[in-house]
Parts: sequence; structure tokens; C-alpha cells
Amino acid sequence: MNDLELSDLKTILPYNLLAEKLVLGSILTLPEAILLVSEKLPIEAFYLEAHQIIYKALLILYAEGKTVDYINLITWIQDNGFLLKIGGAQVLLNLLNQINKLSNLEEYIGLIYEKYLRRSLIKLGEEIIEAGYLTEIPLETIFTKIEQNFLILSETKSTKHIISVEQGLQQIVREIEEGLKIPQLPGLKTTFLEFDIITQGFQNSDLIIIAGRPSMGKTAFAFNVAKNIAQNHNIGVVFFSLEMTRQQLLYRLLASEVEITNTRLRSARIKETEWLKINNTILKLSRLRLFIDDTPDLSVGEIKLKIKSINLESSKKIGLIVIDYLQLLEGIDQNANRVQELSKITRALKKLARDLNIPIIVLSQLSRNVESRVNKRPILADLRESGCINFLLQEYCIKIIETNDNSIFCWTGNYISKQKILNIKFTGQKPVYRLETSLGWSLLISSNHKILTSKGWKKIDQLLLNDFISAKLLLGFNPLINLNKDSITWDKVIRISYQKLAPVYDLQISNYSNYLTNHLIVHNSIEQDADIVIMLYRDDYYNKETPEKNIIEVIIAKHRNGPIGSTKLLFDPKFLRFFNA
Repeated sequence: MNDLELSDLKTILPYNLLAEKLVLGSILTLPEAILLVSEKLPIEAFYLEAHQIIYKALLILYAEGKTVDYINLITWIQDNGFLLKIGGAQVLLNLLNQINKLSNLEEYIGLIYEKYLRRSLIKLGEEIIEAGYLTEIPLETIFTKIEQNFLILSETKSTKHIISVEQGLQQIVREIEEGLKIPQLPGLKTTFLEFDIITQGFQNSDLIIIAGRPSMGKTAFAFNVAKNIAQNHNIGVVFFSLEMTRQQLLYRLLASEVEITNTRLRSARIKETEWLKINNTILKLSRLRLFIDDTPDLSVGEIKLKIKSINLESSKKIGLIVIDYLQLLEGIDQNANRVQELSKITRALKKLARDLNIPIIVLSQLSRNVESRVNKRPILADLRESGCINFLLQEYCIKIIETNDNSIFCWTGNYISKQKILNIKFTGQKPVYRLETSLGWSLLISSNHKILTSKGWKKIDQLLLNDFISAKLLLGFNPLINLNKDSITWDKVIRISYQKLAPVYDLQISNYSNYLTNHLIVHNSIEQDADIVIMLYRDDYYNKETPEKNIIEVIIAKHRNGPIGSTKLLFDPKFLRFFNA
């Protein structure tokens, strides 16, 4: 390579051509994407001049309130004499043909921004070199200017998650002082008194799961909560309904408030005296900042875009999201095992709750295991089929099937206890790793399965050599005798190695979210991403003779930052309303 070629190579600054095309193509195919892109990328973040022109044109179209599409874009570019400069109409057509997924948009934006920062860093470096030759300017002046430019550049990287203990404690003191002045629950209140006392209201960044079997009233309860919060806190609430249409929800809402059955409203069998009540109720409900989106097959990425769109268009930001329901959300990888995909979705929802700093409520189905038990009251184990990734070795599952032994040992937190296995289900071929310990135990397990360590539960891909993990040294004891904590010790990890792509299985256990296999305790949980898990139970659905008619039990089965417990609400099945008991 000659000197000229080396010189040309140095002039090519870092950029990502494909990411730039994909982001521009996303805006053309889904105009709402411009809200997120414009928030993250300045015009100069695009490297190619043609892409800068296209992006600027898209921003102008959006600012002028015009439809952001191919026709308006090419018209603007032609009218302003830029068509030849961008390379012709074919360049725009190529952008429309880019294959992309909206859920990946933020990742592509990040790729563009990273290259933009690198180019800015190179430019700053060139300015420093040039300043070094300016001997007539005092060094102090040069250093001050360099420091200012560097700070501007470094501040583009977010530091919002970094806070000193002093700053954090001062903020807590301010919150406590405000609470003393105006005594109130720290979170969003549902107006269900006992429930609010247990939960202390829904906190910002919380992921709340409301679970139950069909006909338990999940949608009705969640919609009541959404309406109550929007009404009492005067904040924006978005209800994403992936199952019911907005007309169905609105008829429910109106029927509930005016106390006229849904059937009568739909058939327009309204008395003249009822019209005034209907009109007054509609006027009152119209003041609520309650939004309904009934788009089917939504992804978490699309939900985030819609929320950002509403926030940009309104001075009051959205304060709560409700999603009905988890199993209908669209995943990123359509070819992935659905059980694994649901777990990814819950992690994405938790991340979204933290990013937006608002609570997110997501409804979830419970497994059919409830129906097979004498006591139909749900437990956390009933969530497992709904989204947990539970992997066992093929050989271990075959052994259970062959010996007809449907039990396994679990760690209760205090002792080892024998528990019933409810179901074993094949979930596909997945990468399997071998974990080996200093005491000679080994375990084949998938990369994202958790194991109990001296520092809490960790996934296999988060473990380090010399980490201490839990081990049970003595086996073969009488299962009727529960052993105490002394029976658990800590063993050191000495090797983790990839083995093969192998069949893996989903194991469902009756009570506990872990099991003991080959002397080691591994995780088996569903609710790991949730801060609060709420389960609904109606005894009169199963027991017609029960004295608790029209009573719904609200069970707080998990509460990361507070107590668990249960409370009962009166349920009006005619108008689908809930009242304090």
C-alpha cells in the first residue's frame, strides 16, 4: 500500500452505514419512530451527507405537521434541489426496502451514536494537536478550552445512574420531610384500602404481575385499577389491550360507571331518564388522561415508542402502563422457544419500567395445575408454565420417568424438603455447559439458569471461577426428617465449559422455586423480574355453595420491597366493579 492509499484510509472516519440505513428506513416505514430517533440523534450523528439531508428533511416534515412518508420526503428533497446530491430517488427506495425490526431500533441508534462520539473524539484530538503549535496562545488558555470541550463530549454519555451515597441520602431525607408535611402513601394508590396498605402503592420502576386463571377477573381488576389511578392521581395511564378491543373496554367502563348493563348499552335500550346520567358520566370520564391501545401483537419496543410519542405530545407524562396480557406480547425472536421468549419479555418490561421510571402492570395467565388440585387457591409455582425457563438434563428427566418417582428435593430457605413434581416438558435443543466444583460435583445446565451462590442467585453465565455455590453433602436421608441449615455448605467453582447443544426440559415443582440436583441447588423461578406478584382468586367460581359469594381474594404472593399478604374485595359481576370489603 502506497502513501496515498494510507492517506485516503485515514480520512475515512468511523461510521456504520447499515445502521444509518436501517434507522432512516424505520422512520419511513413507521413514522412514530422519528420521536425516539430525534430524541437521541442530532443531524451530524449521521456520517454520510446524503443521510444528513434525508434526516433533516424528515425532521422538517415532522415539525411542520406533515405525514412522514416517501411521497412527502421525495417532494421536499426535489423542491429544495437535493435529489442529485443524495444520489437520486433510488436511494430513498432502497431505504424502504431495508429489513428491520422496530424492537431493535434503539440498538441501531446506539451504533450510530457510538460512531458519532468517536468522530467527535477524533476531531477533538485534531484540535488539540493544532493548538499545540499555537505558541502565541498561553498554555492555560489552551488547557481550559480543551478541558471544556472534553467535558462537553464526555457529558453526552449518560451518568444518571451514578449517584453518591451523600446525594442519595439527601434525596431520601427530602422525601421523608415531604411525607411528614403531607402524610400519604409513597406510591400510586388504587383506592382499595387494605391492598394499598400492604403494597404502599405502586412504586416507580416496579414491574407488577397480576395473575389468575380465566374468569378470575384479571382484566376487570386491572382496568378498575387503571381508572382509579388516573382519576385520583391525575396522571396519564395507558392500557394496552392485546385481547379485547377498545370498544369492549369502553362499553365496560361506561356500564360500570352508569350502572346500566353492558347488554342494554350495546342494544341501545336506554330509558329517557338515563340519558342525563350517561352524558354526565361521559363528560366526567372524558377528563381522565386514560388511553386505550388495542393493537394486537405488540412488542415491548413498540410500547416504548408509543409512550414516548404521548409524552412528547403532552405536557403531562404517562405515569402508569397496564398490559393485558403477557402471553400475547410479541417477542423479538419469533423462532425462539416460547417459554424462553416470555422470560426475555419480562426482563424487557422490567428494563422499560426502570428506563421510564414508572410502574408497569402486566397481566398473566396461570398454569392449568390449579385445576388439578383440591385447593384451587393459586401459588407462585402456578406461574412457572407462564414464562419460566426451567432446564433439566435429558438423562435426569428420563430417570424420573423410568423410575416413576415424581418427587425431588428442594431448598426451603431453612432445610431440604421433598416436593412433588407436577410436570416435565421438553422445551427444545439448547446450549448446555458443564459446571465443576472443587469437591468433585458437576452439573450440566443452560447458560441462563440460576444457581445459589454465597452472594445470592446467579446465572451460569454470571459465575466466575472461585465463586462459592451451595452444595448438599449428605444425601439418602429420611425424607420425613427436614435437615437444618447445617446440611448446606459452600463449594468452589473450578471450571465452566461449553459441552454441546442438547435436549432440555421444563420441570414444574409444587411449592418451591428451586431443586437439588447432583448435590447442587439450582433455580426454578418465574417471578424473578417482578417486584410484586398479585394473584386473584374467586372461591365461588369453584365452590357454588361457598358463603363468600362475589368476594375476590387479592393475594400479594411476592413483594420485593415490603410484606406479602392478602385482602378481600367485593366484586360486582353485573357491572364488573370492585369495592372495599
